[in-house]
Amino acid sequence: MNTDEYRTFFQTLPFWRHLTDKEQELLLSHVRKAHYPAGGAVQSGEQQCLGTLFLLKGILRVYLLSAQGKEATLYRLREGDVCTLSASCMLSAITFDVQIDAETDCDLLVIPAAVFSQLMKENIYVENFAYKLTTEHFSDVIAGIERTFFLSLPQRIAAFLLDEASQDSSDSLAITQENLARSIGSAREAVSRALKQLSQDGCIEVSRGGIRLLDKAKLYRMLNTY
Repeated sequence: MNTDEYRTFFQTLPFWRHLTDKEQELLLSHVRKAHYPAGGAVQSGEQQCLGTLFLLKGILRVYLLSAQGKEATLYRLREGDVCTLSASCMLSAITFDVQIDAETDCDLLVIPAAVFSQLMKENIYVENFAYKLTTEHFSDVIAGIERTFFLSLPQRIAAFLLDEASQDSSDSLAITQENLARSIGSAREAVSRALKQLSQDGCIEVSRGGIRLLDKAKLYRMLNTY
C-alpha cells in the first residue's frame, strides 16, 4: 500500500476528519503494513506493546498466558476490527499484557504505540476512539467470563460453534479440536469427549480438521437450559 491507499483507508475512521494536517502526516508517515502467517505470533512476551492494529484480512486471537503455560482467550478479531490492547502500554487503565496469535493468514496495518499515544494526547477524538474500542473489547471479555462460570463445557462449545458459524456464514468450520480447546480455555481431552457426545446427539459432525453443525436448533436449546 502507498500513502494514498493508507489515506483512503483511514478516511473511513471516525477520528480522521478531526486530525490536523500535521497529525495526519504523522500517522501516514509511520503506519506500516504487516503480514503474519497462520499460527504466527503477532505479539508475545518478548515483543509487547506493538501498537494499534487494524485488521485487513484474517483472524487474530487475543489471549492471556499464565506462567504455567495455560491460555485464556479474551476475544478474536476479524477483518475490519481494530485491536488497542496490542498497545496497552499507552492506556493507563490497562495493567496487564496480552498475547496475540494469527489463527489464519493475516494482513494488518500497524500504527506504532508511541505514535498513536502522541495522537491520543494531542487529539481528544483519537483518545475517544481508542477507549471506546477498548470498552467494547472488555464487553467480549466479560461475556467469556460469564460462559466460563455459568455454562457447562458442552454449552461453552455450543456457544463457540454457533458464534463461529454466524461469523463465517457457514455451518462447516475449519477448526481442530486443539484450537477449539485453546479458544475456550479447556483441556483438549475434555473437549474431545464433549464433542463426541454432541456428535452422538446429532448436533454436530466431527472430521479431521473440521466440525460441521447439523442441528443448530438443538445447540441453541442447550444454551437455554442453565
